[in-house]
Amino acid sequence: MGLYPTRVDTRPQTQTHSSVPGSDRLNSPTVGAVDLTGYATVTYRWSPKIRVPQRLIPLIDLGVVDEVVRPLMSGKEAEVFLVRKGEELRVAKIYKEASRRSFKHRAEYTEGRKVRNTRQARAMAKSSRYGREETEAAWRTAEVDAIYKLQAADVKVPQPFDYVEGVLVMELVRGEDGHPAPRLVDIELGADEALDMFHVLLREVVKMLCAGIVHGDLSDFNVLLGPDGPVIIDFPQAVDPAQNNNAQKLLVRDVRNLTSFFSRYTRKLRGTRYGDEMWALYASNKLTPETKLTGKFKGATHKADTGSLLEEIASIEREVRKRREALGLSMPAPAKDPEPLRLSNGRVIKPLKPGEPLPKRGKKQPPRQQAQSSDTSKKRRRRRKQPVAETTYDPLDDFLLIGD
Repeated sequence: MGLYPTRVDTRPQTQTHSSVPGSDRLNSPTVGAVDLTGYATVTYRWSPKIRVPQRLIPLIDLGVVDEVVRPLMSGKEAEVFLVRKGEELRVAKIYKEASRRSFKHRAEYTEGRKVRNTRQARAMAKSSRYGREETEAAWRTAEVDAIYKLQAADVKVPQPFDYVEGVLVMELVRGEDGHPAPRLVDIELGADEALDMFHVLLREVVKMLCAGIVHGDLSDFNVLLGPDGPVIIDFPQAVDPAQNNNAQKLLVRDVRNLTSFFSRYTRKLRGTRYGDEMWALYASNKLTPETKLTGKFKGATHKADTGSLLEEIASIEREVRKRREALGLSMPAPAKDPEPLRLSNGRVIKPLKPGEPLPKRGKKQPPRQQAQSSDTSKKRRRRRKQPVAETTYDPLDDFLLIGD
């Protein structure tokens, strides 16, 4: 989810209300009651009314945010608002509840995430009320932990400022014109420019993997173009490649998404396998942030040696036999052949012996013949209804019966 609004008010603040002595009380906004949708109306003395989520109100009370300017956009797992702190514009990311999110296959991303104690782990595994609350908290804090970790690894990510009550306040990434930076999907590139930008992003993915993080949902929608190059955003689904068994699949998919996007502008990226090459170097502990990738990768081509495997099994059986004979024990009796399976309709299914081929099935009839045979069978099953003879009432019959 990119932070790309249609238009944002970035007018300079020549004089703030807080610069007037004794105006702190006047600058405090008026917060209305929270409605059923979880929003409240906030009124400032210098701006019109605006509806903000309830979870932004504590940030206003604590002074983390001076003003909520406007909503930027809503994605599949969070809502982003443009806020102001002093004279600086920032963004506040509010994570949606689990019932309102549309993020699929969440279990693939949460596997291997560390928790504080065993009680929390048991509650999350049982999906109790406390466990669901802890799972939500872990999902929200995952992005904060990942951003700080990537910032230390010199990866281009937005700078975080505060994390209060499940709301992440970050830097507003701007473009060269001073407005919020566009997403990668919203721009047009030349062939050389696309190739250079791909290798820049590929280097960022390598540094992320060396830092122990796989994005998991990287695409042209999650990359912003700042004045110093592309900036990667959205990390709530980030995984640890050392703890998550799906990390390889997610990494290869991330790189494939980038390759597929930039291949629209240059053919030099078609047929490359940077993701597989990157993971192979990482698995063999040969990947560094300075490693040069070629995009060429060949998987394992050797065939399984079944003969040596069978010989190994036979040698183990001989060793077991010798040990049992030395202890005066006999070898266990071989397993009996399974008994035939009798169905309810009287049919008997005999199990196959080792090495016995599967029985051949009869040839199927052509569709027309099969349809004709089914029609004839239906006709045979039908029985003609015998007409019921009509009887008439005769009083003489009663007279004869009485006479008998």
